[in-house]
Amino acid sequence: MSSLISHTQLQNAQRILYMTHLAIGDFVYQSVWLKALKAKYPHLVIDVWFDDCRSRPQSWATGRNKVLNEWIDSLGIIDKTYPIVGDLAQRQGYISQAQLLNYDLIVFIGKNRSEQFAKIARKISTSAFVVASKSKPLSNPIAKWLYFNNINAYFSYDDMVKSSQHITDLYGQCFERALGLTCGDLVDGQKQLVFHVDAIYQQQACTLINKLTANDTNKLVVFVNHLSTADKRDYPFAQLKQVILTLELQYQNLVYIFNCPPDKLNEVTTQVAEDSELNHLAITTFTAKQNFFQLPALIAQSDIVISAETATAHLAVCMDKPQVTIMSNDLTLWQPKGDSIILTGSGQAKSITPQQIVDAFTQQLKQHYSGTPKLAERL
Repeated sequence: MSSLISHTQLQNAQRILYMTHLAIGDFVYQSVWLKALKAKYPHLVIDVWFDDCRSRPQSWATGRNKVLNEWIDSLGIIDKTYPIVGDLAQRQGYISQAQLLNYDLIVFIGKNRSEQFAKIARKISTSAFVVASKSKPLSNPIAKWLYFNNINAYFSYDDMVKSSQHITDLYGQCFERALGLTCGDLVDGQKQLVFHVDAIYQQQACTLINKLTANDTNKLVVFVNHLSTADKRDYPFAQLKQVILTLELQYQNLVYIFNCPPDKLNEVTTQVAEDSELNHLAITTFTAKQNFFQLPALIAQSDIVISAETATAHLAVCMDKPQVTIMSNDLTLWQPKGDSIILTGSGQAKSITPQQIVDAFTQQLKQHYSGTPKLAERL
């Protein structure tokens, strides 16, 4: 099957706008295809629109903008970004900016609000060749038909999902259908991003861990992330507490880093500080305030990860860390690869019991640290 944008079109184009409702986890897998696009067509100027086209802003948008911009800048292949907006006037401002750049090609890949992306893409340019993924129908199918009838070509995102076993398969199919990219075009053959963390962030991570462990190298550092941007993916603090207390009964060398989204840091810090069963344990709360790369640097310096299905679960794979992943059973496409024990709950992550997490953690611990001082069981 030929791609919707041809090799000749890409060779002759000067500027392309890639549109998607980007999250950190998405970018672990999408970024490798953008790198492949730039490697195959080095003359092409690539811009990224990751405003998610919501009608109302979300509380986590500011933090996500900061993280994604830092990450995108580090790739060195993207010229301009259009971040998540705070209001409709700001979105219109970005549309006006984009109109001045005379895009030759516009591509949207994603599931949510696909008709809005198609509508905005054509507002940005009346002459660009526009290709978009199309997802399940709106309650108003006439509006959807109108927006997609006004672009050059589209493909079914839902069909791609049905024929995919993992998110890497899904994005591979989407980028091949839209742009003709194949696995042979991937830089180093990688289907997910490989991180190169600057020494300054590595040193910051070491400093935090040395303080937490009191410079005791026999301590085992457990990186925990129980929160996401969706309730069904979150693991409740009360259940997480039971996991920690059970682990404390079994092992004596554990220390914990509770990672949080920026807008949840104060809440989680207070929960730990005010809990008499937790506040005497070696627990520190963390969020990447200075730079996004503080997060993968800290994961790299940890020994094992317990994470809800969110960005940290995928970053742990990138950093080659053993982990226990807590997720809803309807998110199977997003199961982290690598050294992961996947626990799936029925409909929501909270249906996974604390004991299930403890058992999986014990399995990972014994597989990786058996015979070392870090595996110190209580008598």
